[in-house]
Amino acid sequence: MQETGQENSHKTILKATGLFGFSQALKILIGIAGSKFVAVFLGPVGVGVAGLLNNTIGIITAVSGFGINISGVRQVSIAYSQQDDQKFAEGLLVLKRWSIAVGLLGVVLTIAFSKMLSQWTFGTSEHYLWFIVLSANFIFSSQATNKMAILQGTRSMKAIAVSSVVFSILLTLISIPIYYFFRMDGIIPVILLTAVLNFVVNWYYSRNITTKKIALSLSETFEKGKGLIKLGFLLSINVIFGQICNYLIKLYLQLEASDTGVLGLYVVSSVLLISYVGMIFNAMGADFYPRLTAIRHDNKKMRELVNDQIEIAMLLITPCILLFYFLAPIIIRVLYTKEFLPVVFILKAALLAIIIKAIVWPLAYIILAKGENRLYFKQEVLGDFMNVALTILLYHLWGLIGIGVAMLVNYTVYGFYVFNIVRRKFGFSIRKETFSIILKSVLMGSLACLVVFVVEYPYAYIPLGILSCISVVFSYKELDKRIGILSYYLKIKSKFRR
Repeated sequence: MQETGQENSHKTILKATGLFGFSQALKILIGIAGSKFVAVFLGPVGVGVAGLLNNTIGIITAVSGFGINISGVRQVSIAYSQQDDQKFAEGLLVLKRWSIAVGLLGVVLTIAFSKMLSQWTFGTSEHYLWFIVLSANFIFSSQATNKMAILQGTRSMKAIAVSSVVFSILLTLISIPIYYFFRMDGIIPVILLTAVLNFVVNWYYSRNITTKKIALSLSETFEKGKGLIKLGFLLSINVIFGQICNYLIKLYLQLEASDTGVLGLYVVSSVLLISYVGMIFNAMGADFYPRLTAIRHDNKKMRELVNDQIEIAMLLITPCILLFYFLAPIIIRVLYTKEFLPVVFILKAALLAIIIKAIVWPLAYIILAKGENRLYFKQEVLGDFMNVALTILLYHLWGLIGIGVAMLVNYTVYGFYVFNIVRRKFGFSIRKETFSIILKSVLMGSLACLVVFVVEYPYAYIPLGILSCISVVFSYKELDKRIGILSYYLKIKSKFRR
């Protein structure tokens, strides 16, 4: 029975990952055209400026948003799992009203500090009007966050997957002509339109989730929203600190190497690792967090689910990373231009860091699902502080390669810290078979990392190609043991035929 239960768990995880992974893959294919045009029209410097603006907006969102993008998902998930129509309706209404409030707060803060934001970001207050225009972003982004929290909390997987693809298509179709005609002057309109489109799409796909009509006064809204805001407040501090840390890194790179476009290279490496390679984490997280929250009081069930999640994450991420090592120069040329090829130096160690992240990522969710606000706050502050310190120090010592090494060291230290917390506080342990997969995956990733450090492209293609094939075969065999890939494939095929 245990084996069947684990098999069902693996299948559930893989089903959700497959659904979201497919939508994420479509998003990437759609976004390739957009990324290419943006790289051509803006160049490394323009990409860097867009990155700074988005980072500044992220800081304001964190300050004014009270972390309800995460705490909202948790609240909706808990209310939905209790199958209580009254509590569910109250939870959604409270979330909606607080989303409006934090959106308006973002507008006020941006307008009030527009000149200061311009000075901090660009070294001059001349661009304060940019921030006044961008203040409207917070109205739409807060409501988009509200709608997405509802979709995630109710585990509306298909709607989330489809909406993300539709959003990418619309954004690409709109942003390309704007950048073509206006070049760098198009950055502000595109950022604003991104928030508007995100809201419209999320609203459309969540409109069918209805609740019973209830009446809540503003005082009741405040009282019932205390839990949401209490958890969200610490999360928002984490996000603020994280955004400030990213901002400091980008500011340092812009000032330290402003004439070489290093900031643009760093932004592109982040896009590749977070948006492209990280699509699997996005795919898994949409379903994993609500499921983990629903069983938050049962440590044994949480332990099994997290082990299952780590196994699937490692088996999917590792071959992707090795293939990325193999194809990195080609991918960068296709997605961007040859000016961005130095990004490969960052990826040498940073790609191995993603394999480490596949182990750490599910562990960190345990603390979040448990509602252990202070613990989560401490671990995130540690990670963010190390990120800034290591990136600045190692870039100073080793240049672009140091940025990737900093990421690898950060995830490794952070991982040991988080594992120690969940082991001591919640009795978490890694199963023997899970540990075996971790060990073999990290070994293959380390060998690929070693290859690119000692052998230059194109000579690295042969050993990297061999390692990639070994990784694909290994993942296939291990997945087949857990879910029966052939029967799983035939089942999916029969559904499409119907």
